Amino acid sequence: MTVSSLVSATLLGALASTAAADSRPTGVERTGRAVEKATGTTGLLTAPTQGNAFPANSSGRILLATGIGEQISMGMPETKDTLGIRTGAGTTVYPNATSGADFAVQPTTDGARTLIVIKNSSAPKEYTFDLGLPQGAQVKPLPSGGLLVVKDRMPLGILESPWAKDANGNPVATAYRMEGNQVVQTVAFNESTAFPVVADPNWKAIAAAFKKVGGFAKAAAGSYSDFKKWFDGLNPWVRYPLKAVMPGMSLYDLWWHLNH
Repeated sequence: MTVSSLVSATLLGALASTAAADSRPTGVERTGRAVEKATGTTGLLTAPTQGNAFPANSSGRILLATGIGEQISMGMPETKDTLGIRTGAGTTVYPNATSGADFAVQPTTDGARTLIVIKNSSAPKEYTFDLGLPQGAQVKPLPSGGLLVVKDRMPLGILESPWAKDANGNPVATAYRMEGNQVVQTVAFNESTAFPVVADPNWKAIAAAFKKVGGFAKAAAGSYSDFKKWFDGLNPWVRYPLKAVMPGMSLYDLWWHLNH
């Protein structure tokens, strides 16, 4: 091989190696892909809807609309302030926001998903989300494992039942508990878990649906039998949408949590 051929071959090899390195996904891209694989992209928007907002940095607070003019804020469980970077599909990733984990937020048609992306077995197993509630609002644990936010006998929104998935899509045990106005999510991974694990608190605003139904708060203030009679007397085109926004809740669950 001539000297010129050798130099050309070396340059071509170096360029090929550089191109291959450049084509490898960044950490943010890997996190975005892991999140979107776990959640799918159905219902995922490229920007938050009115009343919802995501912070530029992980130390900021997520603003969540209720649909009736009030907002709930949520702090992410960060230990390191990092800049959020948005993927093409709409997921905002906050890389390395805490030891062993990234955080991500996705805008959805009816709220927002906040996601924990746990990268290895040395990461924490508990993550705390601080809630800022409207005055007079309360958080009520649901039998399904989700959390209902209520105010003045009006359901404002729901943190749906928590879930977590490993890298193969298998479920990982997870649960919420309340400590004051803080939601603590526990994710029970171990050394043999396939990482990354994606875990999800998903906020769904539901107040607007109930606000549209005249007499709801008054009916909810009565006995359960009267409330059920009132509800069953609604037109089906009203009942069915209300049931659709009550994931993990029976009608009795809803009435009980509005009155206790």
